Amino acid sequence: MNTPSKPCEIRRLLLISMILVPAIPLLLTAAIGFYAFSETTRGYAVSSLSQAVVDHRRMIDDFLKERRGDLESFLSLLPPEALTGEFARQEVAAMLKTGGGAFQDMGIIGPDGTHTAYAGPYDLLNKDYRQAPWYVETLRMGYYVSDVFLGYRNVPHFVAAVVRRIDGRPWVLRATINSAVFEDIVNAVNIGDSGEAYVLNRENRFQTGRRSGGALLEEDDSVYPPQQGDLMTFTDEKDGEGYLSASAPLNDGKWRLIVRQKTAEAFNDTVMAGYTVLLCLLCGGAVVVVLAIVVSRRLSDAMEEKTEAVRKLEGQLLQAARLAELGEMAAGFAHEINNPLQIMKADLALFDLTLKDITEREADNGENNEAKAELTSIANQLNIQIDRCAAITREILRFGRQDAPCTQPLEMAVYLPRLWSMVENKAQVHGIKLHCDVAPHIPTIQADPGQLQQVMINLVNNAIHAVVERHGSEGGEIEVSAQKDDRGNAVITVSDNGTGMSRDHLGKIFMPFFTTKAPGQGTGLGLSVCHSIIDSMGGELSVASRKGEGTTFTVTIPGMKAS
Repeated sequence: MNTPSKPCEIRRLLLISMILVPAIPLLLTAAIGFYAFSETTRGYAVSSLSQAVVDHRRMIDDFLKERRGDLESFLSLLPPEALTGEFARQEVAAMLKTGGGAFQDMGIIGPDGTHTAYAGPYDLLNKDYRQAPWYVETLRMGYYVSDVFLGYRNVPHFVAAVVRRIDGRPWVLRATINSAVFEDIVNAVNIGDSGEAYVLNRENRFQTGRRSGGALLEEDDSVYPPQQGDLMTFTDEKDGEGYLSASAPLNDGKWRLIVRQKTAEAFNDTVMAGYTVLLCLLCGGAVVVVLAIVVSRRLSDAMEEKTEAVRKLEGQLLQAARLAELGEMAAGFAHEINNPLQIMKADLALFDLTLKDITEREADNGENNEAKAELTSIANQLNIQIDRCAAITREILRFGRQDAPCTQPLEMAVYLPRLWSMVENKAQVHGIKLHCDVAPHIPTIQADPGQLQQVMINLVNNAIHAVVERHGSEGGEIEVSAQKDDRGNAVITVSDNGTGMSRDHLGKIFMPFFTTKAPGQGTGLGLSVCHSIIDSMGGELSVASRKGEGTTFTVTIPGMKAS
C-alpha cells in the first residue's frame, strides 16, 4: 500500500488547518447571530399575535357591552303597559331599526316565558322559552349572551337578553345578534395572508365561521391546550400545516377567541435569515477555501524549498561526520592492516631461507619436492593476508564514499556479527572486553547498509572513548546486544561502563556540534547524524546514562513485517 509523501501530507495539513481555523469562528458567529435573530423574530411574531388577540378581545367585548347597554336602555324606557300587545310590537320594531343592523330580530318575553311581542322575519310570537337554557341563565344573572344554537327557527344564531322585574315579575328583552356583523368584527384581523380569528365555545364548537374551514356549530377537531389565564400562546398542527396561535377568554369565559397564523408565514423572517446566513456561509466558505488553497500551496512550496536546503545541509553534515569517523578509525584500521603485513613479512623471511635451502639441496641431490610444497603453503598464506588487506581497504573506501542511501533488506543475524569484527580489534588494543550477543530470531530490516554501519561504528567508538577515559587500558567492558521486541522491531543496545553523562548533557546529546570530548577529539556531529539516519529509517535512537556508571544507547528499527 503506497503512502503519501511528507510534502503532500504537510500541504494537506496546512490546507485543512487554514480552512478549519477561520471556519470554526465563522460558523460559531453565524450560529450565534442566527440564533439571536431567530429568537428575536420569534418573539416578535408571538408578541404581534398576542397583541392582536388582546385588541380583538377588547373590540368584541366592547361590541357585546354596547348591545347589552342598548337592550337595557330600551327595556327600562318601556312603560309596564307597553310590554305587550301591538304597541309593544311597534316599539320593538322601532328599536330593531335603530340598532344599526347589529340585531337580526328582537322580542319581549313575559313572565310566563312566552313571546308577548316580536319583530323579525320568523314566526316566534307566543313561543315558550321557559325551558331554554339561555332564558334560565338570563333570569338567574340578569344579562346573558348565549352560545350559538338552532332554536325554533332551526338556523344557527345566538342571542343577547336582559331582564327587568316589575312587581317581582320578570320581563325579558331578547335580541338575536346579527351573525354576519359579529363575524366581520371577529375576522377583522390583519396578520399576514394566513392570519385568521374565530370563536369557540366550551364544547369546541364554532361560534363564528373560520376562514380556513369551519362553519357555525361545527365541531373543531383540532386539539387545543386548556386556556390558562387571560392570554396564552401555543402551536398546533392541522392537516400537516403548523400554526402559531394565541387565545383569550370571551363572554365570561364561555367562549374562547383564537387568533392564529401559519408557522411558515409567522417565522418567515427567520427562514429568510437562515437562507441569508447560509448564503453568507457558502460565499465566505468559498473565499476561505480558495485563499487556503492558494496560501497553503505557497507555504508548502516555500517549506519544500527549505526542506530541500536542509536536506542538502544534512548531506554535507553526514559527509563531514563520515570523514571525522574515518579519522578516528584510522588508528584501528592501521593496526588491522599492520598485523597481516607483519605476517607477510615473516613469511617472506621464511621464504628467503627456504630458497637458500632449496638451492643447497639442489646442489647436493637435486631433490626439491618438499621445499616446493612449503613454498606453495607460504604463497597461499600470502594471498590470504593480501586479500584481508584489500578487504579492509575496501571498507575504508566505502565508508568514506558519499553515495545516495540505498535501502535493502538486511538480515541482522548475519549483518551485525560482520560489523562487530571491524571494531573488535580496536577494542582489544585498548584492553576492552567487547561482548556481542545477537538473538537468532532478530527480524530483517529495510535499511542502507553503509548508513547503519556508520551509526553502529560511531556508537561503539564513542563507547570505547568513554571506557578508556575512565578505566584506561584495564577493566573496560562494552556489551552489544540485538534482539526482537514485542512489536516485531529490531532492538540494538550498546552499553559501556565508561564515564557516563550528566542529566544536562543528556538533553543536548543529539544537538549538532555538541560534544563531551576534549577540544580536537570530536566534531559534535556524530550522534546528531546518527539520530537523523535512524529517524529516516522510521526508527528511534535513545540514550540512558548515569554520571560515573556508564551509558546505554538503544537503536530501535522496525522489522519488515512490523512496518
